[in-house]
Amino acid sequence: MNRFPVNATNIMAIGYDEINEILEIEFILEVIHHYFNVPLNEFVSLMKATCVEEYYFKYVLCKYHFDALDG
Repeated sequence: MNRFPVNATNIMAIGYDEINEILEIEFILEVIHHYFNVPLNEFVSLMKATCVEEYYFKYVLCKYHFDALDG
């Protein structure tokens, strides 16, 4: 999955697997989260957000199940 760099304090890059609806977030602390069943429009909204971290905390973190992986 390709990741796109973002301008955020704690998030380095964000990727998306459209076929499996997996949102991938790579954090500065070398941890990667895979969020499941995330629709494409949610990924697009996250990438277009004025503040990526604010959007992440408000709309992604508590809404979607995730697995944490080592970077």
